[in-house]
Amino acid sequence: MGIWHLAGGRTISILIAVLLVILGWLFLTQINLGGHLSPWHLLLLTVLAAALSMAFERSLVSLSLSIAWHYRLSFFAPIAIFLATWFVLWLTSAEGFPIWWLLIITLGSFLGSILATQFNEGLWENNSPPSEEVTLDVYRMHQQLIGQPDRIPVLKRAFDLLLASVGLLLSLPIWLAGIFIIWIEDPGPLLFVKNSVGRGGENFHQFKLRTMVRGAEDATGPVLASEKDERVLGMGYLLRKTALDELPQLLNILRGEMSFVGPRPQRTVLVQGYLRQLPAYAQRHRVLPGLAGLAQVAGDYYLTPLQKLRFDRLYIQYTSLGFDLKLIFLAFMITFWYRWQKDWDGRLPRRLMRAGFGEPTLRAKKT
Repeated sequence: MGIWHLAGGRTISILIAVLLVILGWLFLTQINLGGHLSPWHLLLLTVLAAALSMAFERSLVSLSLSIAWHYRLSFFAPIAIFLATWFVLWLTSAEGFPIWWLLIITLGSFLGSILATQFNEGLWENNSPPSEEVTLDVYRMHQQLIGQPDRIPVLKRAFDLLLASVGLLLSLPIWLAGIFIIWIEDPGPLLFVKNSVGRGGENFHQFKLRTMVRGAEDATGPVLASEKDERVLGMGYLLRKTALDELPQLLNILRGEMSFVGPRPQRTVLVQGYLRQLPAYAQRHRVLPGLAGLAQVAGDYYLTPLQKLRFDRLYIQYTSLGFDLKLIFLAFMITFWYRWQKDWDGRLPRRLMRAGFGEPTLRAKKT
């Protein structure tokens, strides 16, 4: 990064951009004349578009533009050059390029913009991380209150690994589409890091797709999002409503920091306050936190800490693979069906809650 901040750095980047434009033009015209397109040509075209995008971004650094517009202009520059080349060849009665080549250029340009984002500010936004003092304080309180956490059942861990691996592969197109639209709407880091308390009171990085504007918590610090939060991006509303912003937590599951089902993780700085008022809150961290939890299925997003603790205690008491499968199914129904019904009051029908739970859970519901 230092070389770009030296005197003349902008001039160097402009010269590199011009050189890449010339190389790209020659490359495209040569392929057009030869009429032969190999996978190596596609790879080189992608690399050229990525390099050109990065060079353009560096050449715009000294201009009085926001960093978001640096990214946007550098993304569209290679695409504009390709379209200009295609138009010139069309005017000269040449055969021209297949229009699907534009997808290759777009992919390369986006890759270059993502690399520029990584060099400038990183691919994830770690807003308001807890201090080392807070992290240690939360961990020590858990050691005093619950001691060693519960062992992770082998069957549960095997189920998590299998489902997370399959889910990661199947959801890759959704990742790419979501990341692309979010980045175009508000260029910057792709992921949001939420510092949360995991099993045994340890702090971990909970990954989510970024659904809010960059630096959404710079002025306020960690706060819960409201139902109609102005900080949420347009695409962010859809991702949050469908819970697709949680897809990166498949990585947390593979790393052993989360499970598919368990108490939903809470931010470390918030947990510190909860523990001082409600020491028993530490009991929910005897097990791995989860993507879905009984509190979210049977309750809602705005439960109090005490209400969440009551639900989480029930889950820990009656946990089993069958119970996990039931909660995954109910969470899926809430996200992709009930949440979209206009007259839904936020509560699942009782018959759906009772079906398949078994007698232990019915007794727990009466407690």
